[in-house]
Amino acid sequence: MKFRLLGPVEVWHEGRPVPLGGAKPRALLAALLIEPGRVVSSERLIDAIWADDPPTTARRVLYTYVASLRRAFASAGLPTVIVSHHVGYLAQIPPRSLDKDVFEQNVAEGRDAARKGDQQTAATIFRAALSLWHGTALGGIGDSFLRAEADRLEELKLAVIEERVAADLATGKDEQLIEELTELVTLYPARERLRRDLMVTLYRAGRQTDALAVYQYGRQVLIDELGIEPGPELRQAQAAILRSDPALLNGVKVGIRMPRQLPLPVSDFTGRADEMAELYGHLTRPAAVPLCVISGQGGAGKSALALQTAYKVASHYPDGQLYVELRGTSDAPVAPEEALGRLLRELDPQGTPIPGTLEERAVRYRTLLAGRRKLILLDDAASESQVRALLPGGRECAVIITSRNRLAGLASASFVDVGLLPRECAYELLSRIIGPERTAADPDAAWRVVSQCGGLPLALRVAGARLASRRQWTVARLAERLADENRRLDELAVGDQAVRASIGLSYQILPPLAATALRRLGMLGMPHFTAWVAAVAIETSLDVAERVLEQLVDASLVDLVDADPSEQIHYRLHDLIRLFAKERAQAEETEQERMAVVTRVLGGWLWLMERLSEAVLTGMIPTRATIGLTYPVDVEVVRVVLADPHAWIRREEESLVVAVELAAAMDLDEIAVELASALSAAAFEGNQYILDNPFAAWNRMHQAALAVARRMDNTIGEAKLLAGLGHLSYESDLYAESREYLSQALSLFRTAGDIRGEASTLAALGSACRDQGYLPEALHFLVKAEDLWEDLADSTALAHVKRLTSMVHLERGDYAAAWAGLTAALALYQQGKNRRGEGMVLRNMSMYHRARGELDSAEKLCENALAIFHDIGDRLMVAYCHRALAKTYVRQERYDEARESLEESLIATRTLNDRWGEACTLRVVGELYLAEGRLYQAKTSLEESLQLWDKLRNALFRARTLRDLAQVHQALGENATAEGLRSEAMEIFRLHGAREYAESLSW
Repeated sequence: MKFRLLGPVEVWHEGRPVPLGGAKPRALLAALLIEPGRVVSSERLIDAIWADDPPTTARRVLYTYVASLRRAFASAGLPTVIVSHHVGYLAQIPPRSLDKDVFEQNVAEGRDAARKGDQQTAATIFRAALSLWHGTALGGIGDSFLRAEADRLEELKLAVIEERVAADLATGKDEQLIEELTELVTLYPARERLRRDLMVTLYRAGRQTDALAVYQYGRQVLIDELGIEPGPELRQAQAAILRSDPALLNGVKVGIRMPRQLPLPVSDFTGRADEMAELYGHLTRPAAVPLCVISGQGGAGKSALALQTAYKVASHYPDGQLYVELRGTSDAPVAPEEALGRLLRELDPQGTPIPGTLEERAVRYRTLLAGRRKLILLDDAASESQVRALLPGGRECAVIITSRNRLAGLASASFVDVGLLPRECAYELLSRIIGPERTAADPDAAWRVVSQCGGLPLALRVAGARLASRRQWTVARLAERLADENRRLDELAVGDQAVRASIGLSYQILPPLAATALRRLGMLGMPHFTAWVAAVAIETSLDVAERVLEQLVDASLVDLVDADPSEQIHYRLHDLIRLFAKERAQAEETEQERMAVVTRVLGGWLWLMERLSEAVLTGMIPTRATIGLTYPVDVEVVRVVLADPHAWIRREEESLVVAVELAAAMDLDEIAVELASALSAAAFEGNQYILDNPFAAWNRMHQAALAVARRMDNTIGEAKLLAGLGHLSYESDLYAESREYLSQALSLFRTAGDIRGEASTLAALGSACRDQGYLPEALHFLVKAEDLWEDLADSTALAHVKRLTSMVHLERGDYAAAWAGLTAALALYQQGKNRRGEGMVLRNMSMYHRARGELDSAEKLCENALAIFHDIGDRLMVAYCHRALAKTYVRQERYDEARESLEESLIATRTLNDRWGEACTLRVVGELYLAEGRLYQAKTSLEESLQLWDKLRNALFRARTLRDLAQVHQALGENATAEGLRSEAMEIFRLHGAREYAESLSW
């Protein structure tokens, strides 16, 4: 039996929890378990259960709770746990059955090991102790002495975390701790020891500026929250970093982040001595440009040679190695922008947001590499244009590129061509794969296999893998099987035919279902996949699909990539094998069969996206249902998706984009349209960007689907995709482009008589106009949309549009219409139990009250909205609520609270790359400084906001910022400047019909 207090109060027996009842029986048990074996008086137990407010029948109810716990233990087959005593009760449990006791014992042992200098053992023991925790101590139940005990345990846990970190630091695990320490400091900002350790690890990683920034922020937190300055340890750490004290380094080089991204080289690498010597010379000679291109036919061993060379020259490039697989032979090569994004995240993981354009990313990449000596391996390049932006600017870094093409257009590069292995090397390679005892047992048969494989390393590896995985086979048996394929083996000796023949050998000996799976997976062309894709492709269960994939892995036709945090195994096909499998699918499957496979797999993704949408409200108005296009997937896959939708979509992003493009290429217009639409909705779930690069991915999907929709005269599909592109442009702050796409979509929806599509697009047009300050136009579109949604009786969509229309009324100063619309929208959202919509309306109602000077009501409503967005995990709307509250606090002269809310908002909007939200927040920061009389700080913040409004081309909000800036200049005595700014703002208000102009007339 196991008793748990380090989390919810629980009892487990034989792998199952014992039902304990509600919070009060658990509080009773917790009070007894705090000191097992010691009597706890009835009065103390009553205090634990009810604190200062026990009922008059408390003692009788206490007996009831004791009896119910005893019955629960007896039903679970437990011996006596709660023993009566004349003054109370005691808990009688076996030794080491209570997690709290085991934890405290482990802590004592870990501290003893640390005192003796055995930091590695200490760290291991501390980790074991911390692994016992599974929540808040005592599950948050109880008050009085239970609360005190819970607080003591939580404090001890934090102390152990600090001691475990110290032990890890002492064993040299500096950079591995940065991410964990950053999270811990965020969770516990006042823990000075954790902050000090984060500063030291950042400094050791060469990030002195970041280390000092951590100190400054921590100092401000301590001053703001506790009214104290940092303690001596934190101050001493800052001083040591400022003077670059070598005592901090512990032997770690300063200023260099040392990534180690190279995959492991093949253990049985054979031959290529001449090629390696040539490459080594090019990469290590001082006068040479360290840029080498390794080219050759598919399967010749280019990547293996590149890795072997990279490890050999790595010592000449002490600042680390970077690795990018460019997938040049696939249907979806990695774009230079994507590759640079990955490299920039590695080179500067805590840096500024990654630039948007290729040129900006390339410039920043070269800047980060300046003065560094790194080795960069670019594997499987398609062309010069794919790699040119990935080349460093100077001679300090080395680059190795592998490609089927020679890439002769790369200036200053050295070129090494890789051919077939000599016979002796080929024989040695086969011997290493299958074991020397097997080749020695029948050398003639081994030589026959070498000859039949034609010296191509891929063919030798496939043949050797068959023997290695089938110990009952002799080498002669394989040689006989290869001899049966004389025509194919002749092809194996010449050019590209060699690859096809060698893979064909493995393909021919596959069981029928595995062969079908290989063909269809190759046809799908995904960069990686999980077992459910194979299951849908071959129409079988998940268990059978996993067994089939294991067969393909054993045959060296499918590679294991890794397992994600949900323990989903990812697989991939080598590019050459994928091409072979695709050819076999075209030869052996009918066009109808191939289309059915693609439709099923994409339908599976669509079905999963719909399950995700059911669980997480997107806030987008659908234009049409996906009836008849989905394909149900195993329920276990749904569990994985819903456990972490963001992580799942990030992992699947590449494959999903490829899937839409494949459907488009096969003229499967309907499912291409629906899947692109579903993915784009997920990409902006709750306005939180959950793909790595949602704009590029969404645009790529939509353009592919749009092309096939037009090709197939699918007017509705074309309209939906144009509307989606309009939304993409809107989210990218490209308002003119957004309105153009949406106008095209609106025309098509009207031509097709699709009222829902028309209504949805009208709402999007109204929103785009409103955000740019075109209020009359916005009202025009939104009123039309509202009429259509009323006719369609869609309460959710109607609520959405009523809310938007109300905000336009509010912008124009029509308070009665604004309040009426918001009230109606709130009722509709509440009827539909749409919490996000309810939160949006409550925030808007808060803005209404603030505009009318009703600040108490504004604050209350905004706090209600904030609570909703916290509950549903909508980070961006949480930030917007913080900003709205800050505006109210400023007007209430609650400046400290306003500053705290604005810090939250500014961090979130910048993290989420929301320029509109950032501009709004900066404006409110300026208003706060202005109210406090900090005029120069106000001027700086307002001018920053103004710059963003200029970039966004948002005249109305620009005018509001100009008006605030005019007040600053007037307070500084610069009356002429103030009057000019105010006049410019008033003219914009007049042109846009904003309420500020009407209000100015009444002054």
